[in-house]
Amino acid sequence: MQVAFSTEHIAPRDRVRCWCDYFAKQAHSITPGEVPDPGAFRAEATGSIAGEFALLDIKSELERVHRTAADVAKDKSEAFFVRRFRVPVIWRAAPRSTPVDLIHEAGDFCLSSTEWQFDAESKGPASYDMLIIPRAALSPIITGGRLECPFRLPGASPLGLLLGAAIDAAKVQAPLLPEALSEAVLRNLCGLVALTCNASDEGINRGRDSPHSARLAAVKRYIDLHLADPTLTPASAAVALGMSARQLHRLFEPNNVSFARYVSRQRLLRCREAIAGATGTGRSVADIAFGWGFNSMATFYRAFVSEFGSPPTMLRAVSQERASGLRKTGQETS
Repeated sequence: MQVAFSTEHIAPRDRVRCWCDYFAKQAHSITPGEVPDPGAFRAEATGSIAGEFALLDIKSELERVHRTAADVAKDKSEAFFVRRFRVPVIWRAAPRSTPVDLIHEAGDFCLSSTEWQFDAESKGPASYDMLIIPRAALSPIITGGRLECPFRLPGASPLGLLLGAAIDAAKVQAPLLPEALSEAVLRNLCGLVALTCNASDEGINRGRDSPHSARLAAVKRYIDLHLADPTLTPASAAVALGMSARQLHRLFEPNNVSFARYVSRQRLLRCREAIAGATGTGRSVADIAFGWGFNSMATFYRAFVSEFGSPPTMLRAVSQERASGLRKTGQETS
């Protein structure tokens, strides 16, 4: 779904507030810094939203913004954010947040998440691309499942150039695709973002300092590669990874999620994506469930309802109705 928001036609006295409300809805809550002339304030956002993913082009005359403890507390959803700045930006840790000061040049990336407070100051009006990734999509494939602190990726680095090229391509092509395919495109960026996170100094050091995190990440990567295999078990994974079944189970204990529960949730997420998306068109629910490693439809249905609150047939019906509505809207406007 393409989106476009502008403060241009909003009453001058309400522009800053409306922009902050819109930004909070799409990304996260912020507290604006001083605005010399609120009546002359301008901001806009354009781009694509697909499922819980978004790729937005942000332009705002808020040269300084804060993310306070109160802002963090307001936000219910958890997400990761990849910003590519078009102007120099100083990204400082807010009080009581992880201490990090990052100086970005134009073209550099900042990777962060909803959990962090910060103070950001642009050299001139803020201007950047922002990729929004739901936590459930990225957390399983990065070391430790989270960022220890925001970090900078130089735009001219090899990974920065790769990520920039991928984002540029997605910005052009995602709006031309049906929403389900657009979501699949944005989801595919997660692998490159995860590679960037794991290759960062922070990710490497965490992997060195935490053998537990590194081994858990290896197990999760193995699971991801073998998720469609119905014979995937703790015993088979342990043998393949050169550890005992007991050692494997202990890796999951700190998160209070068993190996079996983790595997089941990952399969359910893939099934939900296929059932609701264009990639599942023409496939039966049973075909999708068995294709992702389930060997009992009764077990699959119970697990799906428990995880998402409604049966897969209802999800498909809602998705088809939404797709029909989008097509109808497109026909009416063309």
